[in-house]
Amino acid sequence: MESSSKNLLVVTDSINPEDSSGSKANVAFIKSLIRNGYKVCVIHYTQVELQIKGAECVLAKERRANLLYVLGGIQRTVQRNLGVDWSVFMENIFGFSFTFFNDCKSLCNEIKAIDTNSFDLVLTLSKGESFRPHYAVLRLPQWYQKWLAYIHDPYPFQHYPKPYTFIPKGAKQKDAFFKSVSSSCRVAGFPSFYLAQHMSQFYPQFGEKSLIIPHQYDVNVPKASLPSFFHTGKFNLVHTGNLLGGRSPEGLLKGFQLFLESMEEARQESYLYLVGPSSNYKKLIGSFAHISQLITHTSVSYAESLALQQAASVNLIIEASDTDFSPFLPAKMAHCVMVDKPILALSPKKSEVRRLLGEDYTWQSEADDSEQIAGTLSELYLKWKNTRAESWRLNRVDLQGYFSSEYLNKQIQNILNASA
Repeated sequence: MESSSKNLLVVTDSINPEDSSGSKANVAFIKSLIRNGYKVCVIHYTQVELQIKGAECVLAKERRANLLYVLGGIQRTVQRNLGVDWSVFMENIFGFSFTFFNDCKSLCNEIKAIDTNSFDLVLTLSKGESFRPHYAVLRLPQWYQKWLAYIHDPYPFQHYPKPYTFIPKGAKQKDAFFKSVSSSCRVAGFPSFYLAQHMSQFYPQFGEKSLIIPHQYDVNVPKASLPSFFHTGKFNLVHTGNLLGGRSPEGLLKGFQLFLESMEEARQESYLYLVGPSSNYKKLIGSFAHISQLITHTSVSYAESLALQQAASVNLIIEASDTDFSPFLPAKMAHCVMVDKPILALSPKKSEVRRLLGEDYTWQSEADDSEQIAGTLSELYLKWKNTRAESWRLNRVDLQGYFSSEYLNKQIQNILNASA
């Protein structure tokens, strides 16, 4: 690994890994930068004083003595007490909420206090539907030549592929915002090759600036005990994370039921775990409650979720079924690769997950093909049954290298060397 004493400024919404998968991915990203020897300063908007070992973490405090803060408070109070949602009307005029503007201004003020000469690169990390760090840096042209804008998902929402497509509030203004990001940033970082391609259709300038930087694996999460609901030593199929709308587990549930019905031996030692929020599919999952081998749990800690992935016989990745294309790289894929257990990928035929695993990878299916899923589970079970525990591995050294901090360092060095 090339040693570096370069100074990096990271701007992000949150460094609390418990609040979302996006924050988990961003914290892992920051820790990988630190492991590679960079001097990292993090400006964050968590609104809680948090630290990441090895980095200087600066909390951007919310601005309160201003009109935006007052208007945002009024809007929230009216909506809560009177049930009147002004956001559609307001955001179709301004593009964003008053609170969004105030948050971005709060971040912007913190960044403005920093001398651009003190840092070699500024990285903006997003999460969920929030691109506040990008909006803040966009207001500071002095940073443009050092700006790596990292884009974890399509944005704005009108650019999501099927089945997620809908027109968000303030779509026109959000589109103009991202057009400015594409023209102003020096480099656009994407976790996925297909995502970079997809976004370049809408913002061609991303095409000439794109750099693929996959999600990172957090090696410094404290060890946690396995939850009491886990059956150690059994054939354990584990899905951790939010079952978002559009990512239905119906095909998996039907496939698991078929698998149990077809293999009497497997019924005694096979379990399917759906661990994480699943409110979009509460009724669906409830209709399979008669399957005693199905275990659901709404929430575990970040450390417990990693412990479950480590102890799994097979880790599951579920993507949308009602589509033939998925540009997303699920943040947990890095963890699934690094714990070195077989992955059952339920993904569209054209997807980043399949691109990485390769067409020859055996354990994959489209998410709604319950019969193929059942057959694949049977094959996995028989292979698990006849494989020594220490040999039951994913065994993809190539992907471990791809998701490693060394690969991240190589990509960052490419940017820094180009400006040297």
